[in-house]
Amino acid sequence: MTTFEDRISVLQQLGVREEFLPRLKKYVHFLWESNEDLNLISRQMSFQDLLDNHVIDCLLPLSAFPKSIKNVADFGSGGGLPAVIYAILFPEVQFHLYEKSAKKQQFLQQCQAFASNMHIHAEIPKELPAIDLVMARGFKPIDVILDMSRAYVQKSGRYFLLKARREKIQEELDLAGKKFKSLKVQILPLKSPVLEVERHLVLIGF
Repeated sequence: MTTFEDRISVLQQLGVREEFLPRLKKYVHFLWESNEDLNLISRQMSFQDLLDNHVIDCLLPLSAFPKSIKNVADFGSGGGLPAVIYAILFPEVQFHLYEKSAKKQQFLQQCQAFASNMHIHAEIPKELPAIDLVMARGFKPIDVILDMSRAYVQKSGRYFLLKARREKIQEELDLAGKKFKSLKVQILPLKSPVLEVERHLVLIGF
């Protein structure tokens, strides 16, 4: 079975500093152990799937994560991918995780043991006054994300969205363009070092 240690070189290649590896390992194993009971991702996946399809997948755009920000909102945090990972890697940034499910909220609260700079919330508020960046992975279509944070869009808010297929992204952006004019959008292709998959980072407002 593939172990966390087997993927350390890949994690470091993607920009994970050695000092953060122990806490990242603890989180990954806690997620793996909790998934059987809580179904945070999928009970059908293997530990290698967790590492390659989720942990490494979340880290593909790490080098593009903006510097000099103080507060990040993560929509639909679920099992903490990518918010818990980024909170571990950026301890100087405050991460606000929004998750409706009570059982997932409880899981995320336990994850504060790995990153005390996380704050767990239920509902996404209409206003995000102190937020410098909104991030999301596997949440909702882009137009829906923008719609539910409309006030933030209107204040020139920035979005860091982990997405898959380019074709699907364009469909979502076409819908978003009908609701929001003059969006500044960048679509960056991402290359996984362990899987042949189509992945992109969508940056809005940069």
